[in-house]
Order: sequence, then C-alpha cells, then structure tokens
Amino acid sequence: MRHVLATILAASALTGPAQSAATVAAADDTPAARCEALNHLSLEAVADSPGQIVATAYVAGRQATPDEQEMFAYRGVTQGNPTPPLGSFPDHCRVEGYVTPNVKFMMMLPPPPQWNNRFMLAACEGWCGKVNPDTLVPGLHRGYASITNDGGHYSREPFDGIWAHRNIEARINFAHRANHVTAQVGKAIAAAYYGSRPKFSYIAGFSKGGNAGLFTAQKYPEDFDGVFSMAPVVNYNPKNAAHFPWIAKAVYPDGKTPLLYSDKVPLIHGAVTKACDAIDGLSDGIIGDPRKCDFDPGVLLCKAGQSEAKNECLNAAQVEAVRKIYAKPTTADGTVYFDYRVDPGSEQEWPIAILPERGNPIEPFVLTGAATGLKYMATRDNPGPGYDWMDFDYPARKAEIDEMSEILDPDSVDLTAFKARGGKIIIVHGWADAYISAAMTVDWFEKMQAFMGGRAQTDTFAQLYVVPGISHEGGGPAPHIFDALTPLVDWVENGKAPERLLLSDPADTVPLRTRPAFPYPAYAKYRGKGDPNAAESFRRAE
Repeated sequence: MRHVLATILAASALTGPAQSAATVAAADDTPAARCEALNHLSLEAVADSPGQIVATAYVAGRQATPDEQEMFAYRGVTQGNPTPPLGSFPDHCRVEGYVTPNVKFMMMLPPPPQWNNRFMLAACEGWCGKVNPDTLVPGLHRGYASITNDGGHYSREPFDGIWAHRNIEARINFAHRANHVTAQVGKAIAAAYYGSRPKFSYIAGFSKGGNAGLFTAQKYPEDFDGVFSMAPVVNYNPKNAAHFPWIAKAVYPDGKTPLLYSDKVPLIHGAVTKACDAIDGLSDGIIGDPRKCDFDPGVLLCKAGQSEAKNECLNAAQVEAVRKIYAKPTTADGTVYFDYRVDPGSEQEWPIAILPERGNPIEPFVLTGAATGLKYMATRDNPGPGYDWMDFDYPARKAEIDEMSEILDPDSVDLTAFKARGGKIIIVHGWADAYISAAMTVDWFEKMQAFMGGRAQTDTFAQLYVVPGISHEGGGPAPHIFDALTPLVDWVENGKAPERLLLSDPADTVPLRTRPAFPYPAYAKYRGKGDPNAAESFRRAE
C-alpha cells in the first residue's frame, strides 16, 4: 500500500485521421515508426464503448533508479511474476488513451522481435485512481504486450473514495468493467502494432487487482486464457463496511484516539508465535494455519514490575482491543455478523494496516478505509461528506450493503463458461495477511468447488495455494517469492497443471530458505528431519 511511483508522462500528440486496426501502416517498418502509426488507429468500435489513443511514444531503454528497481521487484512479487533484478526499462512503445466514459489506460509494447505473442493486463489495486506504469514492467521484461488502467476514475492514492459518491457507473467500472474494456482495446492495439492478435492473454494482480482476475473469470470468461489472483477480496463490500469499522472501533473507541500503537507489535507477535508456532510441527517463526491458533491476549496483561510504557505488557483496555482485533465482529448479544477475523500471525503487517505509528501522520488503513468506504461507497445512496462512520450500524443496514455487494464483490461461484473455454486460474493467499483473511478465499474456493461438481472437476482449471507466513503485499516472515506465471502459462498453453509452487527468500537472504506450496487442500508439512530451510524437507499433506 505504501509503494507509489510517479506516472511517466507522454508528449506525443494525436495527428491525422484515425484508421482501423487492419489498415494502420507505418511509412517504414521500424518499431518507432510502428509506434507513431498507432496515433492513427481508431478504437471507436473495438470495445463495448468507444475509445481513443491520445499519445504514443517510442521509449528507448534506460537505467532504472534504485527506487524503481525496488518497485519493479515488488510488482513482480504481487503479480506472481518475479524477475531478476531489473536495472532498466526495456525499449518499448508506450501508448496512452481512454475508453468511455472515463477509463484511462497505458500500454507498453516490446519491439516486435521481443514480443512473445502474449498479452498481459496488470490490474490496479487499492481503490485504483491512477495509471501506474511500474505495474507494466515485469510483464514487459518477459516480452508481454502489457496494459493497465486507472480503474475508471482519477483520485488520490491510496484510498480516496470521493469519486464514487452516488456514482453507480463509476463503481461498476471500478469493480470490473474497466478491465474488460481495457482488455478489448489492448488486444486491438497489439494486433495493429504487431500485425497479428495475441495468441494468449493473461491477467494478474493482488488485492483489488486479485478481484479483477476473479471478476473476469465470472463475468467476462472470453477475455483471458489465464488468471493469476493474489490475496483477492471476495467479500469486498462487507469487508469495508463491517470488518474494517469493527477493527477501527477496537483501536479507536472514540473514533479519534488510539488505545495502542504499532510499537506493541513485537510484544504481541512474540506472544502469538510462542503460543502457536509449534502447532504445525516446526518451530520456525511461521504459523502454519492460524485457524488452529487459539491465542488469548490476556497473557500480556501487565503484572507487577512490568511497564506498559516500555512495551513490556498491555494494559486492560489494550488487551480488550487486541481481543476484538482477533475476534469476528458481533452484535451486543454476541451474534456474529461477519464471519472472518484478523488472523494470528499477521501482526508484522499491523503497522499502518491496523495500528498507527507514533509520529506518523498517516492513519492506519482500517480507519481510513472504514470512514471513506462508509461515506462514499458501501451503499447506493451513500451519505457523503460529514458522515460519522462511528454511527453506522451494519446489521441494521445489511440489506443496503448486500445490494452494493452485487456490484463490488467477485463472489460468484459459477465459473462454467470460463472452464468451458479452457481458462485456467491460479489463486495465492497468505495466512499472514492482516488486511484480508485467507479464510475468506478458502471459503469461496470450497463453495466454487461444490458448485462446479467437486475437486475432480475444478482441479482441471482452478488451483488455490494458501501459504503460511505470507502477508497481503507478498512479504512476511516466510519465503515469499514465487513464480506462478510460468506454471500458469504452461497449464494454459500445454495442458500441464502445476503440482506445486516453489517459494524462496530474496536472493541476498542468509540462510536462503525454500518451501513448497501445494494446491489446496494440500499443504507443505515438515518431514520431521532434514534442513528446515530446504524445500526437500517438506512433503505434501492433507
């Protein structure tokens, strides 16, 4: 959520009359000339809505800054497409444009000799709101014609919701339509630039970008052959309207003053690890399955001689706050109204996600997400400016939330058309995700399996990997770098389903750990002997 890179500005102007994809031609056949010729390409009839190219530029490769290299690595992890250290932008044709009513896109096309005949949509995350060119670089380096968009609106990052104020069309674009029309225009641009349409198309993203993959399989099954979805938010609207406010009220009982700060995280995480780490048979600082962890924060209540101010313990109010963080939201009589919690083992991601940092003016995500979501997005006739999110009664207004969930939540379990057209989907979710519990994804996947005829049927096109120790953005205490794109491509194009994913630490980590991950419900279990840092010491178990 913290990673923001400035948008690369284009300078080329649209010139000359527009032509169809079939008739666009360059005066000479260099990549730069082909790129310039795209200014004449008409996008009026290639998508469900008219589009327009507003600028093109052929960009020579250049050295990337250290910040850019860090961003490229981050994007690669969250797209299941890790790349070697990327020290440069490759040569590419950059195309910018829009599709009505308000979907802005950017595309980067490798030179024809480097194109792998594939198309990639890098889906935006968070609440979107800008075109992030850095999301295109991992795919570009692999030879994909890569495109992204702004989710159909312009806004401040990361969680400005004013654009959604009583604007249902904007919410539909944000939820799924923006990616659909972007895919349509992107394939047309690729066909015009290379002289042939992509043979295979893929979509990748995490969080809201993970939702994009689920939505495309559910609503637009013909758009993509392969889907990679990381940490999707299946119950998107209830998560924002029910769970985030519950957590925010636990930390900010008066809506303004926090009961505890992120400097308590080492204390809490240490206690959770002590209580639950060994349950999976290996004490390695990684909680294998938080559903088996029954941790009581009461063990941290200050005792004689301990100092809360020195972060040696929690006072009574802080203990109760942490209990609520780990609990499912309930009414006053104990009725659960949202069936998920913040999982034990996710504490290292609590700073900024759940707890404020001392001296940092940035509010934690649960607070800004709850306030903004309830003011501008959660209901059709949202209240807007001035609304006090502390007043929202989720159980009493559940019907309104459910109505908007039909737009915002990628929770359909009917993937019949996607399966029938030969589509494949790989989903990865980490158990150390402080934003979105992997249990939510597991529940959806099991319901989808049941609807689609059971495991034997779904194993032919869908896999879920639930990985211990991986956080929402792909970090965490466990090995967390993995290549899901290569096995997805092999599955789509050669019919070979992955048997496992191999996860590793960053290359400069000492000791360098590797772990396998297996398709759910299977998981990696330590054999009881051998190097716990080596993948060979783990076996498949169910």
